Amino acid sequence: MSIARLAVRSSSAAWRANQPFFVTVIAYSIIALVVAAHWNIVINIILYSQEFLFFGFMVTMVLVVIVSGRLIIKRPEQPLRALKDLILLNNLPDRIAIGLPVALVLPIFLSIFTSIKGGISKVQPFYADIALMAVDRAIHGGVDAWRFFHPMLGFGPVTSLLNLLYNLWFAEVFIVLFCVVFSTGNERLRSQYLVTFVLTWVLLGNVLATAFASVGPAFAMPFYGDTTFSPLMDYLQTTNATYPVVALDTQKYLLANAGLDGPRWGSGISAFPSIHVATATLNAIYLWRFGGMLRWGSIAFLIVIQLGSVHLGWHYAVDGYVSMLATSAIWTAAGWLSRNHPQPGN
Repeated sequence: MSIARLAVRSSSAAWRANQPFFVTVIAYSIIALVVAAHWNIVINIILYSQEFLFFGFMVTMVLVVIVSGRLIIKRPEQPLRALKDLILLNNLPDRIAIGLPVALVLPIFLSIFTSIKGGISKVQPFYADIALMAVDRAIHGGVDAWRFFHPMLGFGPVTSLLNLLYNLWFAEVFIVLFCVVFSTGNERLRSQYLVTFVLTWVLLGNVLATAFASVGPAFAMPFYGDTTFSPLMDYLQTTNATYPVVALDTQKYLLANAGLDGPRWGSGISAFPSIHVATATLNAIYLWRFGGMLRWGSIAFLIVIQLGSVHLGWHYAVDGYVSMLATSAIWTAAGWLSRNHPQPGN
């Protein structure tokens, strides 16, 4: 088979395997561009290109080290042939052919998402915080959620550890994402995960975030002059003098960028609902089927992210509760979509 025919065949297989994902991303991108043009929101489609290239390089290096380590331990008589057999055994050519197009599209999608998120206040001025505070109090016995959890979390070492674990969200989310992108064992499950990933960010992080435009506890004072959460922020500042609370620096960064036009890395203030909790929920749902450490580790991580989002002033507790329910519903809908999508070879 010629190289040209092989390339066409690989492209066709990649399209069939990833069609629901690509259709969802394309539809979102068109709508986002229309929204951006109407509300004068700046779009930067290469915002995360370098970060994804770096992450992809690091993942590749880790795989090279693992494969090399296996070969060194086994000491085969024909190393090159053993390497070829290992590549074929792990279905590497198909993994790359199917996964690479998705990996190349993801930074564009996330760049558009961040651009739209940064322009939420142009579409809908922030307004929903007072209502969210009231809902939180109603759920937690008449007190703000952070006060409800503070007796067990309000210790310097605990707060600092919770901040550290909260920051590991980026690693957990994108390690699982890359593993799914380059998986070939269960195409329907893979498609369900990828579609859910996109729809979760779009429907929760853009649509609901705009409909219920809110800034969260950490920004209630700067945006509204509301001192409700000043005791929490004072506690975090005091703790930071002894134990590092990096969330405070990130919040300063977001607040500084809020007054600038155009998207920046990780920019955009939005509380309801929580994308951190939503993606942790998605990973917990996906990893549940594997049992053992993956199942219970992902559940524990979801709980940590929910508690950290409240304790560190990022979110109202209801932001996370809604995210868990909405992500589960999106997962179910994406499963129906994937079941009705013909898989390669069918």
